[in-house]
Amino acid sequence: MTASGPVGTVRTVPLAELLLDRWRKLPPLVADAALAAVLAVVTLVSIHVDDRRDPTEVMTAWAWGLLAAQFVALVWRRRAPVAVALVVGAAAFTYGSANLPDPAINFPMALAVYSVAAFRPRRVTVPFAVAIVVVAAVVLALDEQADAADVVVNYFVGLTSWVVGDTMRSQRERSELLAARRDDAARRAAADERVRIARDLHDVVAHHISVIAVQAEAAQEVAATDPARASQAMATVSETARAALGELRRALGVLRSEAGRSPQPRLEAVDDLVDSVRRAGLTVDVRTTGEARPVDGVVGVTAYRVVQEALTNVLRHAPASRARVDLDFCDGALVVTVADDGQGTRARPGGSGGRSRGASGGGHGLIGMRERVAAVGGELDAGPVPGGGFNVRARLPLPA
Repeated sequence: MTASGPVGTVRTVPLAELLLDRWRKLPPLVADAALAAVLAVVTLVSIHVDDRRDPTEVMTAWAWGLLAAQFVALVWRRRAPVAVALVVGAAAFTYGSANLPDPAINFPMALAVYSVAAFRPRRVTVPFAVAIVVVAAVVLALDEQADAADVVVNYFVGLTSWVVGDTMRSQRERSELLAARRDDAARRAAADERVRIARDLHDVVAHHISVIAVQAEAAQEVAATDPARASQAMATVSETARAALGELRRALGVLRSEAGRSPQPRLEAVDDLVDSVRRAGLTVDVRTTGEARPVDGVVGVTAYRVVQEALTNVLRHAPASRARVDLDFCDGALVVTVADDGQGTRARPGGSGGRSRGASGGGHGLIGMRERVAAVGGELDAGPVPGGGFNVRARLPLPA
């Protein structure tokens, strides 16, 4: 058999695989009815060809009814496996106790035992298996024609059916557990990604809007006295707004695409970030100490975001004239320090420590920084400096 694959290719499908695939697509009742019919045919054939059968054993209407009860009950073996097993067991017990021709193997009972083990928990299947062992012993004891071969075959088939069913149930439960874990992991990953995007949007919006607000206020103040300076400030507003829109499009593009994460800023982009803050009127000094090295990945993004959020807070909440950014490479870590000469928490009446100062917009600034730093195994300290000013210090471990 063949099946169409990618364009220009043909995949050969084995006949057995094709039949199994069609069998799996059948409704459960239809599939079980077909299986019961097959077992009925096999059972009748085994009775007919048994050359050891006693001539006095003949099939009566009562015997046909007992066999029919066993096979018809199997149609509902998945919906009510225990009830089906009881019906099949009772009919098989009655049939085996009478002087009737016995099949080589009690196929209906074997399938019923398998169904109980496959579709019910062990707290049900284990006592059921014990009960079947006892009942089977009674049936074989009452059967005058039963011999050692019958005992061995029937017990082997029954126990094998239970073991196979129990194995199938265990594998199914394990597959369901793994699928549930994958779903949980996917949900956690999606939640983490939403948090990351929210942080990025907060960082982008807070920083650029702060620059725009400062420049717009400066333009208003000098519009009448210094039109050239006001024009320069509005040009900065325009440039910053375009940059904000560009970063917002890149961040929101992640939500629309299937490709995954958008490109993240690196530590090297701190210079561009500082330039935008300088254009807003704040003097910022950048100093790098230690043996500098490229910082890629999430550590570089975290360092950039810490600097961005800290400088944004200076623009929004502190009447500062100067800020300093220190990047110190030491002892397998990058220490990022942002300090200013503003009024610290005194710039916001009612503030409670550094959190009020750093919680730009809605209380997420300093919290977001702490979460970012903690996510890479780092530590963050932030708070006012005695005598005025505010200090943010993040220690980020660097990979070996």
